[in-house]
Formats: sequence, C-alpha cells, structure tokens
Amino acid sequence: MARDLDEQVEAFRTRPPDAGPYTFAAADALVLKVREGGRVVNVHALLAGGVNADGHREILGLQSPRRRTARGGWRSSGT
Repeated sequence: MARDLDEQVEAFRTRPPDAGPYTFAAADALVLKVREGGRVVNVHALLAGGVNADGHREILGLQSPRRRTARGGWRSSGT
C-alpha cells in the first residue's frame, strides 16, 4: 500500500501545472507535529496554491523539508 501511495505522490509532484493560467497564486507555511524516531517534533510544510481560469482552487505544490538546516525555506528543501 505504501509503495502505491509513493507512486501517487510522485505523480502529483511531477505533474505539469496545465490548468493555468492562474488568476491568483499564494504561498503559505504550516507547522505540523509529527512522530519521528519515537518523538513528536515540529515539521514545516510549505504550500503553494492557486485559482485557475475556471475559478477552481488547486494545490500547486507542497514541500516538507526533511533535513534540519540553519536556514529554512524553499531553497533548503532540495527542490
């Protein structure tokens, strides 16, 4: 089941944004608590969303940097 989910996530992450042009786009960040190594830690999730020409909201991208760095953000996420 996890392998199938990994394939679906990868297909989502690599899809072309073909519903554009986007009349509105925004970036935001969330802080989520997740279990990691038997502990609960804060993980930052970076989210990009937009409204397409038909007026439907879409998630354009979602990134959760896995490694901890002194400087956070989109640049340190590895994409």
